[in-house]
Order: sequence, then C-alpha cells, then structure tokens
Amino acid sequence: MSRDFHLITRQRPSALAFARAVAEAAGRELDIAGDFEDPDDYLNISDGDGLWIEVEPPGHVERDDLLPHYPAEFIVLPDPDDEGCLWFTVASVPAGAPSSGADVIEEAFKRLARACEGIAIQPP
Repeated sequence: MSRDFHLITRQRPSALAFARAVAEAAGRELDIAGDFEDPDDYLNISDGDGLWIEVEPPGHVERDDLLPHYPAEFIVLPDPDDEGCLWFTVASVPAGAPSSGADVIEEAFKRLARACEGIAIQPP
C-alpha cells in the first residue's frame, strides 16, 4: 500500500526550495523528473538505490474546499491568501518502494511547511 503525504501552505513553494528541501532531507542530491512549477505535471523523485517518490506539484485550492477533508478539531489549516486559497501538494511513496522515501518526503514537507506558512501531514 502506498503512503501519502500532504503539504498545505499559504505561500507557494518554489521549485528551487522544493529541490533543496528534498536534497537536505535525503542528505544527497536526488533525481527529480518533472516540472514543479506546473500544477498539471507529475514529478518522480528517485535515486540509484530504489528510492521512489511521486509528487503532484502545488495547486491553488480554495481553503473552503479543503475544510471537509481536514476537520478543524484535528487539523488547523493555514490562513488563506488574499484570494481565499492555499497551495496543496501531494506526495506518494508507492508500495514496494523503500521506506526511506517516506522519511525523505515527510522531512522535506516539514521544512517547506515552516518556510511557506503551512502544515505537513500524513493523512489517515
């Protein structure tokens, strides 16, 4: 079963910030295929040792659309931007991929959450 991770931020992380957070979390450079700046693209992050992470780049989503998925009594969403929106990023570590990918993306998302006024969570 794959493991999913969500990053919800007030500010949109840049491609450079994302690549830096992933490299710092991994302790080395990883191959990132895809365009983080394009919300319609799909990223694949890998290394030569089987690490594999799939990422849907940030999309601009109305905060009200996220509220039913993140009950306020359990998760406090960041304040929305001037348009009432947040940036929503999803990452998955596919079943069968090394668990180190989960550690890398979880730490990378935590770093980005701190830098971009957001939260990093692993949904149930």
